[in-house]
Amino acid sequence: MGLASKMAYANVNVGYGAPPPPQTHGQPQQGYGQPPQGMHQQGGYQSATPAPGAYGQPPQQQGQYGQPQHGAPAQQYGQPQGQYGQPQQQYGQPQPPQGQYGQPPQQQYGQPQQGQYGQPQGGMGDKGMILTLLQTCVRDQHLEAFYPPPALDQISSRIAQSGALDKICQQWRIPKELGADLVKIALFDVVLLCDDSGSMQFEQGGERIEDLKMILSRVTFATSLFDHDGIEIRFLNSQVQGNHVTSEAQATQIVSQIRFSGLTPLGTSLDQKILQPMLLNPARAGQLRKPLLVIVISDGAPAVFNAVMRASDELRRSRYGPDSLSLQFAQVGNDMKAQEFLGQLDSHPVVGPLIDVTSDFEYEQDQMMKTTGENLTGEGWIMKLLLGSIDSSYDTKDERRHH
Repeated sequence: MGLASKMAYANVNVGYGAPPPPQTHGQPQQGYGQPPQGMHQQGGYQSATPAPGAYGQPPQQQGQYGQPQHGAPAQQYGQPQGQYGQPQQQYGQPQPPQGQYGQPPQQQYGQPQQGQYGQPQGGMGDKGMILTLLQTCVRDQHLEAFYPPPALDQISSRIAQSGALDKICQQWRIPKELGADLVKIALFDVVLLCDDSGSMQFEQGGERIEDLKMILSRVTFATSLFDHDGIEIRFLNSQVQGNHVTSEAQATQIVSQIRFSGLTPLGTSLDQKILQPMLLNPARAGQLRKPLLVIVISDGAPAVFNAVMRASDELRRSRYGPDSLSLQFAQVGNDMKAQEFLGQLDSHPVVGPLIDVTSDFEYEQDQMMKTTGENLTGEGWIMKLLLGSIDSSYDTKDERRHH
């Protein structure tokens, strides 16, 4: 069963977008990600035995960006209630040492907070937390050429006022302290390059196409909340394209026009349809407005080394720098050769720092269960896809787990 099928099954059983169960006012809270006292959670991101250095944990170095990182919800999407929403320690209070995927940071975002999570936080509210996340992302990804301090203040105010963070956390059923990382998407123009080759249709009974549709839908939903420009959609073979796509319905309608056939000319399409017109040409003219996050969804082994190297070299000579380009390669399908190639690309000493790789959902889920005893949910996989190439802590932990 592929990613789309599993997430659809979960949605039917719980109700996609249903709010988490209310917590009794005034009840003490235990640290998020910990099982209720006297028992262990099953089926979520937790395991009975903590796994040190598990995927999604912050780096060990103190004081560096990447500490307050989160990779996934504590409860598996679609599990019965009675796990998420259990009594928890107050948000912002000192947490016990963590070692599990999706655990909270050892220190909180921004300033110390009083009271339970969701109540007023030192007068800063969500804006203060969002601003801190954006500032650390700019430092981590070397985006200072794009974002002077006043710009970040405006962006954080807009996101806080829009209620976007609450909306996606409710829709995806994830706690705010984990979903907060998604605000970083606001700093990037997001482009999806989708595989429309014949293998997408004929392998695995068309399951890969359904996974592609689901990924496009979720990415469009998340991105449109934080970046009002919408996303750009391109295909390897087809000339059909989507510009400023801001709704799941628009994304689905675009895919419905595609005839899946032909080969997988990924390197050529990436260069001609995205890198040149959207990144390098504006950079040459000194008019690159935002850094580019390119998410490639494919079932094959991408021959992209030369295209990425050329773009990186040219950007390095510009005032924007090579980090103007972030690449995420997301695999759909179970082609082991493609999986192996993607892993080599991710760990390459030259192009590796520019990209992140998210393997097929079932493979990632299986690997996490083997290495940590924890269960990866569909929402966790989507968060990795969105954040892996723009948040170094996600990429680092993923590579450590795969090697």
